[in-house]
Amino acid sequence: MPKRKLNGPLKLLAYLLSVGREVPIMRIHYDTGLHYRTIYTAIEVLKEAGFVRERYDEGPPVRRFISLTEKGREAAKHAEEILKLANLL
Repeated sequence: MPKRKLNGPLKLLAYLLSVGREVPIMRIHYDTGLHYRTIYTAIEVLKEAGFVRERYDEGPPVRRFISLTEKGREAAKHAEEILKLANLL
């Protein structure tokens, strides 16, 4: 699998584990350098798997927050190992 295909969901999981709390999407972009499209795609994939949850703050401005579920914490530990093995972390 190409490295860039691993980047989004795995990096997002590892990042959320390292932060340990819910994070606004703008902060994810700023801290990881991931493109917004990559972040949004990864969030949808991870939500379907039950690894992350999202919360909206009506604002203004409206903000979207992402956090790990318990299942997501376990997955994130594995994601870190995969990224290390692929020399991406």
